[in-house]
Amino acid sequence: MNICANCGVELDEGLKNCPLCGKAPGEKINHPDEVGNSPSAIIQLQKKENMRYLWELFGIIAFSGITVCTIVDLLISKGLAWSLYSDISIAAAWIIITLFLFAGKRRLVIIPSLAVTILAALFLIDLITSGQNWFIKVGLPITIAVFAVTALISVLYRDARLKGLNIIAAALFALSGLCILTEIILDSYLFNNVVLRWSLITAVSVLPVALILIFYHYRLKKGNRLDSFFHV
Repeated sequence: MNICANCGVELDEGLKNCPLCGKAPGEKINHPDEVGNSPSAIIQLQKKENMRYLWELFGIIAFSGITVCTIVDLLISKGLAWSLYSDISIAAAWIIITLFLFAGKRRLVIIPSLAVTILAALFLIDLITSGQNWFIKVGLPITIAVFAVTALISVLYRDARLKGLNIIAAALFALSGLCILTEIILDSYLFNNVVLRWSLITAVSVLPVALILIFYHYRLKKGNRLDSFFHV
């Protein structure tokens, strides 16, 4: 079976021209005008335009939400009070949506950018919350831990030779550790004393499931990939 050199479409035997771009299977489009007018290039352009329209729509919704919350707060409270929290949250959500729309497949860009966005939002919320000062002791370490676990799972998935149930098991182990670390941070901030309760229950409950997944992956399924296991 031939494959078109321009758009990667698999061609049935006997086809002299690709039904998508109209070129012969081995003919490569080099002229910029031909590239821009080919059906595959038009489809890609439409996808980019649709993404831009979607981004503009989310921007309008976010700006409208910030405007409405601010005006209502000014009318009711005669100043800026609760609207600051909603405005910061809406702005952070819009930035996160923007990152997923334009950098969704670039992990080295989106993970640090998401971390910076969330940390900035938490810092601003802590700044306008009087008498709490929880960002340095709670918000910062928990956020860093969450993104560290996310980065670790992403690296494991990228470098694993067999991507199957072992990835889910590794994610469960990492989440168990994250739960324990979260309870340590919260107990230290709230009570100045660490007593592990719910995080240990969570870890003990997850451990057998993770071990079963590892056994099933390496012994029974011979390392089947996740997509073939779930038929996707």
